[in-house]
Amino acid sequence: MTTRPRPALRRAQARRAVADLLAALGCRLRGELAGTPARVAALWTEHLLAGEGADLGALLGRGSGAPSAAPVTLLDVGVHLVCPHHLTVAFGTAHVGYLPRRRVAGFGALARLIHACTARLVLQEDASTAIARALCDHLDAEAAVAVIDATHPCHNVPHGRSHRAHAVTWGQAGSRRGAAELRRLLRAALCRR
Repeated sequence: MTTRPRPALRRAQARRAVADLLAALGCRLRGELAGTPARVAALWTEHLLAGEGADLGALLGRGSGAPSAAPVTLLDVGVHLVCPHHLTVAFGTAHVGYLPRRRVAGFGALARLIHACTARLVLQEDASTAIARALCDHLDAEAAVAVIDATHPCHNVPHGRSHRAHAVTWGQAGSRRGAAELRRLLRAALCRR
């Protein structure tokens, strides 16, 4: 098991790396760029990668007793993801649904789970699946589905005609029948907007 450096050490290492990158790109660290390495390091370590290493089970908590087996959905949770191929930040929304067995999580806990699965270096497809799996693994849901709709600069910038393009990914876990029901439910909810 590898241990992660302390946050202050990570920020200092990131600050030096950003300074080196800017120098390699021919930029001089003066004027507006003088404080850029420190600002970039803080943004990355405190926000953009805030989900790295998060304990997903702890974020969901113990939950509370499920009043019924009715589906639970949460729509339009704002997210960002960091593309592991280009280190660009994608922005979008996530939508989740799950079929509870014995426990349900609060909506705040669901939002924290979504953010922990997305605020990291991760492919969008993997983040969608991680959210659904966490609901089944840590909340004992019968089935779970997660949808992420995001715009990726790493695609849109090099392809000028694609500036409005966005990617939609679906992840699922648990019973196939339950996941199919949740996909229908989420599609219907998203189409009504």
